[in-house]
Amino acid sequence: MTSLKITDYKNVPYGKILDVIKELLLSGRELDQIALRVNEYVNKFNKCNNYESALKKLLELGLKDVTAVLIVNIVPSTIDELKPLMNFESDVPSKDKLEEIIKVIKSECRQS
Repeated sequence: MTSLKITDYKNVPYGKILDVIKELLLSGRELDQIALRVNEYVNKFNKCNNYESALKKLLELGLKDVTAVLIVNIVPSTIDELKPLMNFESDVPSKDKLEEIIKVIKSECRQS
């Protein structure tokens, strides 16, 4: 048995995980218990089907990748919900920028 070693990581939105799992299923691969649980979780909590566009727009606003992915996964609907997700940013963006982020999320992601 070969040992696996993590050499890199990437923050991934739930929608991307769903796409990868769907590809695996379409190719005829069976999912193990962990993959089945992940599939169940992301199906339940994914709120942004248009994640690629939302992510692109958030990155264009100057957000770090980790922050943009958090926002796409959580889909905050108010500035108060958005502020705690800014922990990875150097400083908290201005109110205008926070409002622009909310506008992007509302236009690109379905609200629950």
